[in-house]
Amino acid sequence: MTGKQKIRDRIRQLREMTSARGCTEAEALAAADKAAQLMRDHGLSEADIVMEEKRSGRAGMGKAIRAKLWPVIGGCTNTAVLITQDGTGATVAFIGVTPGPDIAVYLRDVCERALDRSIRDFKTGKFYRRRRGLASKRAAVADFADGFVNRLSRRLVETFSPVMDRDAYEAALVARDQRYEDSFEWKPTAAPLRHNEARAAGWIAGKDVTLAHGVGGSAAPLQIGGGS
Repeated sequence: MTGKQKIRDRIRQLREMTSARGCTEAEALAAADKAAQLMRDHGLSEADIVMEEKRSGRAGMGKAIRAKLWPVIGGCTNTAVLITQDGTGATVAFIGVTPGPDIAVYLRDVCERALDRSIRDFKTGKFYRRRRGLASKRAAVADFADGFVNRLSRRLVETFSPVMDRDAYEAALVARDQRYEDSFEWKPTAAPLRHNEARAAGWIAGKDVTLAHGVGGSAAPLQIGGGS
């Protein structure tokens, strides 16, 4: 956790010290004054405090294809996506108003675990086993994964459309770009698709993933970052 993130968390804690939460009026006023002072001292805006950031672990194999899911998840949860790269790989983060980032992290985990399971199943099938060379096998898996991700992306938008809020999403993008001024847009290179049968199999497999709306698996969409 960065130093600024610790300051943001401290300010949020101070702002939660209210009379409604059991503090005396004097305690609440003192906490509010301290929070305001910390914001001034560290040059933090209201958006810096309201917008939370959650990281969801490292990107694994097939990152370029999986990365197509991340902005879809961000749009569905009204969060901005941030990818950080170091010597050990890429880490994906989501920035937005709570509970959006938590739900985004949860969804990424659900979707990518489902993709991993489906790829394992695909490799046991005749189409994959008939591929002779390693390059052909890898291409078949990539085509399967692409079909799976495309189907899942469409289903995510259909599922979360009631809570998708363009203004909240744009605000998250602004907050991300202000927080990380040196960031830039990353566009993964798309590999050519060679096996239509594998892609079709991925599209079919993508319809069977269970998409819960919330971290707790709630039956109805949560109000995410301004969604109505």
